[in-house]
Amino acid sequence: MGWLVIFSAVPIVLAFGCAFATGMIFGSMEGEVPVRLNEAIASFNNFEFPKRRLSVKRNWFRKCYGKFVLFHCKFLIFLCSLSFFIFSSYFPSSLHGSEEFSGKKPDLTLSNFFSEGWKFMQWEEPEQEPDQSPRFRLLKIPATVFEREVRMNYSFTNNGDRGKVDEHEWEFEFEVPVSRRLLLEVEPKIISLSPNDGDTTSGFGDTSLITRIMLLETRNTTLLSLLETTLPTGDEGQGLGSGLTTISPGIGLWRDLGKRYALHSFFGLDIPVGGKDDDDPDTTIVYGTALTKTVTSKDTPFFGNLTFFVEFNGSSDIGSDGDTTVVSVLPGARWNLGRDFWLMPGVEFPITGRDEFDTRIWFSILKDF
Repeated sequence: MGWLVIFSAVPIVLAFGCAFATGMIFGSMEGEVPVRLNEAIASFNNFEFPKRRLSVKRNWFRKCYGKFVLFHCKFLIFLCSLSFFIFSSYFPSSLHGSEEFSGKKPDLTLSNFFSEGWKFMQWEEPEQEPDQSPRFRLLKIPATVFEREVRMNYSFTNNGDRGKVDEHEWEFEFEVPVSRRLLLEVEPKIISLSPNDGDTTSGFGDTSLITRIMLLETRNTTLLSLLETTLPTGDEGQGLGSGLTTISPGIGLWRDLGKRYALHSFFGLDIPVGGKDDDDPDTTIVYGTALTKTVTSKDTPFFGNLTFFVEFNGSSDIGSDGDTTVVSVLPGARWNLGRDFWLMPGVEFPITGRDEFDTRIWFSILKDF
């Protein structure tokens, strides 16, 4: 059983390893190759290399590098798809007789990581007892639990990018637990920018592919690992995308505190591995915590599991000339309208890095299935 998990993960590991290695190599070479080329030709011809030719060489290198990154993104998607095919083809048949699905499922722990929870498409939402807080994700902090849902997140950022632009973002999320241990998620975006001194631009933003692995799931606790790959599908020239391929590993924790209170926590890294410039940070540390309080039962008409929450989210850049730390607070609420349709509004305010934006309004509508 364990070898199938490892075998299906090999293409993803190879893809991310290649992405990291090539991004680091080409990122470091981008500034060095033209300089070394200038020195070699100047010494050979005994005169200073013309700046115009140096500029041509730089442009040629960047064009080739851009084509390489685009090819690598397609190659990464191919390997991830291959991994998913291997997983979905071989995993169900191999585990068919090893784990019987029943109403009462055993806890998931590190000690039974390879023997429990891998039955294909045998995920069910954990039963919520009357004194428990519901398990669901919030607005900005990355998910610390598994859900099977379709979601649309809308956010409006007022005076973003140090007061230069207002931004509207629509993020569409589709997440499916493949088993009790594994969840896959896709997050495409549509962005509209309204700069103070220019025309409004709209289009597709960057796309995220997310894999979550459940490490621990008991009555009161979940602990999961996350790996997010962000592909530069947005137009960097129009400000709709970052132009970076980014890999973001992280770990999330959900804990029922009793009396229908719950704690969410997350810690992760954003690591650019392709398309990085000198002005971009080497790594961004991402962290967050949230406290929730549920005040109604799940059967309450139109306001089922009404939950109030407050999120604290932060990010700190490392390795750039102007390292920035932004910490914000985001109060909000979430409730079930009925038939597993949920609404979730919130408003975000910066605590530190207040020049990054003034306020950000959030609204999410989602359907569990």
